[in-house]
Amino acid sequence: MSGFDGHNGENKNEMMLHYLTGLPNAGGYIMAVGKLAATSDITKYTAFQFNLKGFGNINQRYGMDRGNEIIKMVAAKIRKFLGEDEILGHLGGDTFVAMVKNDNQIKFCRFLHGIEVELPTENGVDKLKISSTIGLWEIENPLNDMGEVISNSSVALQYAKHVVHQPVVKATADMLSKVSMQKTILERYHQALDNREFLVFYQPKVDSRTKTLVGAEGLVRWIHDGEMVSPGVFIPPLERNGEIVLLDYYVLKRACEDIKNWIDQGIEPVPISVNFSRKDLLDPDLAENIDKIINASGIDKKYIEAEVTETVDEQEHGELATFISDLYMRDIKTAIDDFGAGYSSLATLREFQVHTLKIDRSFINTEDFSWKDEIILTDIIHMAKALGMDVITEGVERQDQVDFVNKVGCYVIQGFFYDRPLPYDDFVNRLKNKQY
Repeated sequence: MSGFDGHNGENKNEMMLHYLTGLPNAGGYIMAVGKLAATSDITKYTAFQFNLKGFGNINQRYGMDRGNEIIKMVAAKIRKFLGEDEILGHLGGDTFVAMVKNDNQIKFCRFLHGIEVELPTENGVDKLKISSTIGLWEIENPLNDMGEVISNSSVALQYAKHVVHQPVVKATADMLSKVSMQKTILERYHQALDNREFLVFYQPKVDSRTKTLVGAEGLVRWIHDGEMVSPGVFIPPLERNGEIVLLDYYVLKRACEDIKNWIDQGIEPVPISVNFSRKDLLDPDLAENIDKIINASGIDKKYIEAEVTETVDEQEHGELATFISDLYMRDIKTAIDDFGAGYSSLATLREFQVHTLKIDRSFINTEDFSWKDEIILTDIIHMAKALGMDVITEGVERQDQVDFVNKVGCYVIQGFFYDRPLPYDDFVNRLKNKQY
């Protein structure tokens, strides 16, 4: 075997090998990298992590046992290709890792692009060509943590598979920095919730005919160590790992608390819309929990509107319809955000029992409004109003945009033209004087 093989008869080393291929598993691989770093210039190596493509189809065609035979054949060919001072490991399934000299980096990528194996069958021999999706990390400095050879190459592999959909991706400093930031966010998230570091800012909704405040959207902001963390930084990782639902519940509770405080102070509130992520739909008790939170706060349900984004996925479309229907039965208002950019806008109008449509900003994000824009928006707004829905246009920043949406029949506006999202105290002042 090329590089570290671990075959010295000791039980400890045997436990560091993958049962199928006899290659180092994660622990064995990291141990081998440590030995390599102690005796060689590690900056002359590139860390690889790669998935064999199409193994789901191979297992379905030949069965798991034959699939395992193919993995062993592929592993043997890779092992033979590598030099004695290079390392190959098997993390499990169709995922492998390798430490390869920089001089061999390109050759190794080409080799992984099509490894040919021959599988004996009842009818003869099937010749298969196995390719890989590859993530690699060029080691530029001595390693402080040997585990980085797995974690950093994994970042590149995941980027290749799920972001750019390319066969080979090299980890960059920016890529690794973002992942590090996301990891830090997830580590601090629950403590931040407990410490109430997340605040709710309110962006006014204004009736452009009377220039009066008629509602607002509650938008979450994170203040950590005195600095504001951008929602674009913390929301995506929370959505990916499913933790976003806790934050959405938190924002709803805070909004309900604020509304109750305003009422207790004799300040007349306006309806507040609160966002719920598509990922929240995985919670089967979502509608029930929203209902419980509002009821527990002691406020009238008329002051809360659940806002969801029009989905681009057919399955999510069905889940969203069920969720909206459940809220409707509980007498909780709903709004569809980004309307006109989703799966099927006309189906949304027909199937969803929503109270408000928020027109996607793409309809007005232009310097020149065409006759097509006017016809489309006029018809959407006319249909929505005929179905008993309210209509809001968001992202409005200019007077000509106000004039255009007024012309097509929409008068309630949300956007920088009137106000940015306001912190609590500033929004209270707006509530006291609702006139613009």
